[in-house]
Amino acid sequence: MLFIEMFTLNRAWSDLSQDEFFWEPVAGSWSVRRRDECRTPNPFGTGDWVVDLDDAIAVEGKGFEPLTTIAWLFWHFGSMAGRAAELDFLGGTKSAESGWPSPFLGDHPVFTTPSEAVEVTRTGWRALDQAIRASTDDDLEQNTRFWGGGPPAPGYQALASLLNEISHHGTQVCTLRDLYRAVDGRSFG
Repeated sequence: MLFIEMFTLNRAWSDLSQDEFFWEPVAGSWSVRRRDECRTPNPFGTGDWVVDLDDAIAVEGKGFEPLTTIAWLFWHFGSMAGRAAELDFLGGTKSAESGWPSPFLGDHPVFTTPSEAVEVTRTGWRALDQAIRASTDDDLEQNTRFWGGGPPAPGYQALASLLNEISHHGTQVCTLRDLYRAVDGRSFG
C-alpha cells in the first residue's frame, strides 16, 4: 500500500482541479453527468448526478468501454478501499460475495467534485491500511467468494485483487492528468 500511495495515489489526488476532473480526453468519453445529460443507455446512480454506463459493454462484455474521465475513474475506484475495510475477513460486517466493494452497487457514491472524490479515497485508504494492520494471518486466510460467484478463495486474494484495481485505475488517473497538461501545453510543474 505504501508504494501504491507514494507513486500512484499521491499523483492522482494531489491538487486535482475541477477542470481535470471532468476533462474528456476524446469525444464519447464516459463521465459523471447530470441525469439529463447522460450519454449512455444504463446510467449508474439514483440521484441527479449519474455515471455513464452501458450494461451491454461494462457487464456483458459486448464491446469495448470508451476512455473515461477522471471523474468516472474516481467513481469506479474511489470508495473501494473504504468499503474493503468493512469486509468480514478484516473484521467488518460486509461480505466480498455480496459485492460490497464493487462500484456497480446502487449505494456506491457518485462524486461531483474532485475534493469529495479525493477525501473519500484518502479516508478509505487510511481505513483499509488500519484494517489490514489489525488483521491476523488467520483473518486473511478466511475463505470468501468474490461477488458474481466463483470458487472460494482466501481473503488475502480478494484484498490483492482490490489493491490491484485501485492501483491500476489510479495509474489511469495519472496518465489522464499528464495528457490534460500536454494537450494545451500546460505546465507539468
